[in-house]
Amino acid sequence: MEIMKLIKISSPGLLIRSFFAAFLFLAVSQNVFSQFGQNKVQYKVFDWKYLQSQHFDVYFNQGGEFIAQFTAVAAESSLVSLENNIGYGIKNRIPILVFNSHNEFQQNNAVDEYLSEGIGGVTELFKNRIVVPFEGDYDKFRHVIHHELLHAYMNDLYYGGSIQNIISQNIALQFPGWFSEGMAEYQSLGGMDKANDMFIRDAVIYEYLPQLDYIDGYLSYRGGQSFFSWLADEYGKEKIGDLMIQIKALGDVDEGFIDVYNLGIEKLSEKWHKSLKQTYWPDINTRQELNDFAMRLTDSRQGDGFYNTAPSISPKGDKVVFISNRDDYFSVYIADIKSGRIIKKLIGGNQTADFEELHLLTPGLCWSPNGKKIAISVKSGAKDAIYIIDAESGDEQELPIEFDGIFSVDWNPVNNSLVLRGDNSRQSDIWIYDLKLKRLERVTNDLFSDIDPKWSRDGKKIFFSSDRGIYTNLNEIPADFDMNDYDYKDKDLYVYDVETKTLTRFTEDKHANESSVVSSADGKKVLYVSDRNGIDNIWLRDLESGEERPITNSIDPISLLSLSADGKRLAFTSLNRGGYDIFYLDNPFDIDLGMKELPNTPFVQKRVDEFNREKTFADSMKTIADSLLNIVSDTNGTKEYFTLDSSGTNLNDSSLTSDSTKSIYGNEVSLNLDPDKTDTIKQTPSQRLKLKEKNKSKFQITDNTNPDGSYKVNNYKIKFSPDLVYSNANYSSFYGVQGLIQMAFSDVTGDHRIYAALSAVLDLKNSDYAFAYYYLPKRIDYGISAYHSARFLLIGPTLGNSQLYRYRTVGTDLSVSYPLSKFNRIDGALSYNHLTKENMDNPLEPTQKLDFVMPAISYVHDNTLWGYTAPIKGTRYNITLLGTPKIGSNGVSFFSAIGDYRTYFDLADDYTFVLRLNGGYSFGKNPQRFYIGGTESWINYEIQNDELPIEEIQDFAFSTPVMPLRGYNYNTRSGSKFALMNAEFRFPLFRYLILGLLPFGFQNIQGVLFADAGSVWSDNKKLQLFQNVNGFQTKDLLLSMGIGTRLFFLYFPMKLDIAWTYDMQKFSQPRYMISIGADF
Repeated sequence: MEIMKLIKISSPGLLIRSFFAAFLFLAVSQNVFSQFGQNKVQYKVFDWKYLQSQHFDVYFNQGGEFIAQFTAVAAESSLVSLENNIGYGIKNRIPILVFNSHNEFQQNNAVDEYLSEGIGGVTELFKNRIVVPFEGDYDKFRHVIHHELLHAYMNDLYYGGSIQNIISQNIALQFPGWFSEGMAEYQSLGGMDKANDMFIRDAVIYEYLPQLDYIDGYLSYRGGQSFFSWLADEYGKEKIGDLMIQIKALGDVDEGFIDVYNLGIEKLSEKWHKSLKQTYWPDINTRQELNDFAMRLTDSRQGDGFYNTAPSISPKGDKVVFISNRDDYFSVYIADIKSGRIIKKLIGGNQTADFEELHLLTPGLCWSPNGKKIAISVKSGAKDAIYIIDAESGDEQELPIEFDGIFSVDWNPVNNSLVLRGDNSRQSDIWIYDLKLKRLERVTNDLFSDIDPKWSRDGKKIFFSSDRGIYTNLNEIPADFDMNDYDYKDKDLYVYDVETKTLTRFTEDKHANESSVVSSADGKKVLYVSDRNGIDNIWLRDLESGEERPITNSIDPISLLSLSADGKRLAFTSLNRGGYDIFYLDNPFDIDLGMKELPNTPFVQKRVDEFNREKTFADSMKTIADSLLNIVSDTNGTKEYFTLDSSGTNLNDSSLTSDSTKSIYGNEVSLNLDPDKTDTIKQTPSQRLKLKEKNKSKFQITDNTNPDGSYKVNNYKIKFSPDLVYSNANYSSFYGVQGLIQMAFSDVTGDHRIYAALSAVLDLKNSDYAFAYYYLPKRIDYGISAYHSARFLLIGPTLGNSQLYRYRTVGTDLSVSYPLSKFNRIDGALSYNHLTKENMDNPLEPTQKLDFVMPAISYVHDNTLWGYTAPIKGTRYNITLLGTPKIGSNGVSFFSAIGDYRTYFDLADDYTFVLRLNGGYSFGKNPQRFYIGGTESWINYEIQNDELPIEEIQDFAFSTPVMPLRGYNYNTRSGSKFALMNAEFRFPLFRYLILGLLPFGFQNIQGVLFADAGSVWSDNKKLQLFQNVNGFQTKDLLLSMGIGTRLFFLYFPMKLDIAWTYDMQKFSQPRYMISIGADF
């Protein structure tokens, strides 16, 4: 019997070849052995078009032209702001892909990752593409465009706008998350804003905001924005631009801070923290904590989940339905409102296609008037949907309503109808759905963002929040109305009379947002949420007298009000101590704090003081302007005036333009009171890199506008451009000169992709090369690939009596993947391979040849929820059938069935138990060979007797490892059938050292206790798991157990396992196994 011996050669080229082998496996073989992972289902076939502004190419699909035009204008405006603030002009055009809704956004192919709810946009570095959805709110959309543009701007500034440039120029500069995300928020919002001020207040008062070096996750956005806003206030806005330029000049983030501020990040972080305490701690004396005035229903600190939201009180006020991630998935629960006891879990979200997402940020959840049913808006496969669910039986009914987005559903208290917010590709409107007649009726129909509708108690009026300002006549919106010129920042409250079809505005607070209206039982009063003092608090308004007062003075923001039918119990959500919890008040209309206004937060008071100073100055300038009406000429009896703005500039000079955004006194005097419209910063000597002349060939666009000033629409044409081109060369004492080339190309939408790779050794016969094309624009994904590989193996009875053989594989592969839903798919593949085995030491030995065709089909299910390095909850399984028919007289034939089942149990925060069952059965004339032992990507590996089971030529093609079975060598046993069980208990080893005792690369070190059991055999009759020789012990069954750690080191997931084998009588000596990769 000939046995393959492993060749061990120390050579950098082997590392390159191993990477290339991995590429070949992924590009070719993954379609035979289907991989786990959830799916991006492309329900819609996009018909792409694009328009060009001076610096941007904006791509859009059916129905998206209007929002694309808005995007181009908003992006150009945001770019002017960034270039003024930072002092750098971009060198490359930036593509922006705009989707009509979040549902469409999740179907994009520009970014491979699934973009869950809460991700409002993304910027990738291969082509420096910005990908954004329109979600019905123009203020939010403009913010997202500006935020993502900062990322693209930084990519252009520091990396030349592509990963290719990073590789070719060996750029090592990296930014922590708090810098890139915090800077994006700072630039897009013009510093701090009320929402972040509320969040940081909670983080500072309850002391969970770490120093900068240890900020990650969502805190990167919030903490980073706060830090840069503090820097601007403390040292001046112009230094933010200096910092950005100096980081580029020095190639190091911390050195940039030292150069500009004479302090490093650590010292600046300490000063920032001290300032935050001075700002927010005094609020403890002037405002109330939630537990001081409300009853708590959930507690995120006591295992109730981090996020509890969307409470809806039953008509009787005794129960509440709400959304929570207390079981890690976001699900819907019904609880007793007094005790907080969970009565039942009504919906298990995030695990099935019907309830894929529950709209956490804009939830729609309500009771029927009789308290027997619940309505909820969800993402359900391709679209948003409304489900009516029986609160007792759980029976579901989907309503026949289709919009790009459905949010904020409320049930009429007196008749069988729902009010809802429905979004399309250009606006969000209020709609009424008659449950009996199954008919939709539109309430509003314009570009304004109408959100959060609620019925009055008599069912005759609808309250909602909107940015429509003075436009209350639904039929008299100006024909030339332009959303780009409109101030859509503030949201006020409106009431719509269903019978008279009239709309009335009843709040008008400048620089404040109102939302979440609920009506008293008699309809004379309402409660609502307003941030007028800087914190979202509950206010009471008498609709008849117009009088209003606050009923809470909370230190934390309140949102999403729900009122019982009798008006005696009010539930709400609030950020509290880093989590989101549900609270309630009794008799809210009777609460009287004895004040008409709440004390302003320092952030709001600062804005008020700045406004008053600027208004005083503006009044003085207007007085001067009125007294200096100088008549320059009186020709033909016409008087010409000089009109001065607040800086004394002659506004009649046509060579000057005003950067003002809000007019206070007509056209003569104007003030910029909008904090996100940053004034042009003067260039200072400290700025090392100023605005440079742009590349005219890239930005000189001609014939791109229509006569009305809008941008011309162009048909999209597929054009490939490189994502990555990489080459390397080295010399090996064994292989000689080696070279590596890898190339990836795609079109701008990511629908068409080409991969090519070459690992050259001596000549083409000894080299590896592959080509693959993937077609992704439709629901079914197709791929085709062709490849050649060469491997050298020593074969012989002993290492000293072995001969060198070369195995060459030439093949092609066709793959198909059909996603049934986000969680289930069917993969298919058909491959043809020509394999040869050549004796390099004895050319006279005939070359063995093998041709085979291999069809394969897999069913994959995966609804797991991921933790830090691996899934923590849910189930995934893969069933694969594959085989090959005999081709020619020397052909082989077999059929194999392989199953892999894994389930994950979340026992507590970061404590997980995992069970895996894996098995395979191969039969036929030449059954597939499986060999067991070892673990994946084992660095300090050992092979049993230095032998792998390569006896026949087909073994080279079809032999498959079975692992992990820790404590054993590779190829401890081999055969045509196998069974493997793995059980692991995973726990945090050093989780609590994140706040300062460990550097970032060593945070979140995980511990593992494991037990493995498995066997491989060929003859069922000869299989003997145990034997009784000198006592009861294992025979064919292999057992092991041990402990391990998991950590990220230099951005690689590392595993260290200590394993002991066990034969039912004794344990072996420990085996230390180091490997790379994440856990199963």
